[in-house]
Order: sequence, then C-alpha cells, then structure tokens
Amino acid sequence: MSRRIETALLVDDDDAFRTMLQGALRRRGVRARTAATVAEGLVALEYEPADLVVVDHRMPRADGLGALAGFRRIGGDAVIVMLTGYGAIELAVSAVKEGADTLLTKPVDADRLLREAAALRDGPRGAAPEPPIAHVYNLDELERDTIRKAMAHSRGVVASAARLLGIDRRTLQRKLKKIS
Repeated sequence: MSRRIETALLVDDDDAFRTMLQGALRRRGVRARTAATVAEGLVALEYEPADLVVVDHRMPRADGLGALAGFRRIGGDAVIVMLTGYGAIELAVSAVKEGADTLLTKPVDADRLLREAAALRDGPRGAAPEPPIAHVYNLDELERDTIRKAMAHSRGVVASAARLLGIDRRTLQRKLKKIS
C-alpha cells in the first residue's frame, strides 16, 4: 500500500516558482513549507521533519548539489528530489551519489512530483531497478532488414540505396553479397 506524502519542504531561490509549487502541493493536501536558501532549508528540516524535500540545483549562496548530504543526514528517510532547469545525465548521477533520490527538470508538475516521491518512498531506495528486457536485438538481423528496406525504397538501385544508408556503394555491394 502506498504511503501518502503528507509534508514537504521546498528549497528554491525563485520566489514565484517556490510559491506556485507550494500552493499546488497544498491544494493536493500536502502540508508544504518553503525556504529560500540552503541554510534556511537545513534549519527548517532540522526543526520539523518532512516526507519530501525538494531542492533546487542552482542557488546564489550555496548550490543544492553540495547540500544534498546535509539534507540526507538531517532528513533521514525523507524522499529528496533535486530540481534543475538543466537536465544532464552527469548531474543526475552526481545528485544521486550525493544523496538525492531522483532529479527532475523544471518546471515540474505537482502531480508528477508526488507520484515520483510516493513511488520512491514505497520502492527500494539506492539502486534503480533494471527495466525488463522486452526484446534482444540481433545486429546482423537489424542490418539485413535495414538494407532490404533501403533497397526496396530505391527500387533495387544499389547507388541510391547506398546514399540512403550513408555508406559507399562498394560497401553496400559487399554487404549484399554477405546477406544473400
């Protein structure tokens, strides 16, 4: 059974965004508090625990990435979500290593934020589950199918098919010999 997110702490230097997200969470029954700086957020979390901590990546005095360890230490089992306007794989990896449960890009929808947080709260933490493999791809089969489609599209003209595939005509001829 999914445990509902009841309390949240939003740490973001953007007043308009912070207030908008706080209002959206409150309309969904979440008791949301805010902090404009990392220092305010750490004090607020120490004073009163939260189920969800949302931290902005880039803030003027201290960035959210460097503060994640502090939020994790004080917040205990709270779900920690880092928000950024600049989604990058390297940042997501760094954020998780520093203590965030996930990284989401701005603007974030309150419903999505609560869904993700509830799933993280209920599921195993620390390591992302591996997605099931739907189909194992055979590269030779993919190459053969792609060549056949290009040949059909070019009505059997090898030079045209080679241009479609972005390879040299002689290379295509060698590949055609190999697959026939």
